[in-house]
Amino acid sequence: MQAFISACFSPINLPFTALLILVMLYWGTLIMGAADLELLDSLIPDIDADEGGCLLAPLFQLLNLGEVPAMITVSFLSLFGWWFSLEANHYLNPAGNAVIALVLLIPNFIFSVVAAGLLTRPMRRFFKAETHEKIMYRVGVVITSEVNADFGQIEIATGGAPITLNARARDGLVLEKGEPALIYDEDPEKGIYYVERFKA
Repeated sequence: MQAFISACFSPINLPFTALLILVMLYWGTLIMGAADLELLDSLIPDIDADEGGCLLAPLFQLLNLGEVPAMITVSFLSLFGWWFSLEANHYLNPAGNAVIALVLLIPNFIFSVVAAGLLTRPMRRFFKAETHEKIMYRVGVVITSEVNADFGQIEIATGGAPITLNARARDGLVLEKGEPALIYDEDPEKGIYYVERFKA
C-alpha cells in the first residue's frame, strides 16, 4: 500500500492524481446536492465541421461531448489517464525520468480518449431522451449575432448551468442577438434545433 501511495504522489503521476481527486470531490458534492451535473457543458464550444471546426469536431464526437454531460466524460478521462500513467510509468519508466513520462503522455491521451468515448457512447440515448424532454417547446435567447438558416446558437435557462444549442430558422426568418426564440423542431442527425420568434 505504501508503494502504491508513493507512486500516486510521485512527481510524474501527481498531476493525474490531483485531477482524479478533484473529480472525486466533484462527485461527492454532486451527491450532496451542492454541484450540477452540467457544470462544464456551458463551457463546451460549438464545434461544427462545416463551419471551420473540423480539427476538433472528430475529437468532440469521439468523446460524445454535447450528447453526454461533459463532467462524465472528464471523469472517465481523468480515471483512465491516472490508471495509464501509474501502469506505464511503473513498467516503462521505473526510474521516474521526466522526459520518458512526457513521451508516455501521447499513448496515455490516445488510450484515455478512446476508452472514455467507448464507455460514454451507450449513455447517449439516455441523455438524449432526457435533454429532448427538457428542450422542446422551451424559450431560449439568441446568443450569437443572429440565428438564420445556416448559423446561430441560443441559450436556454435551467436549474443549473444554461444549455447552449445550435439553432436554425426557416423560411427566411432571422433572429437577432438577444431575441427570445421558441424551439419547435429538431434535426437529431445534425444536432440542430429549429426556432421561431417568440411572442409573449
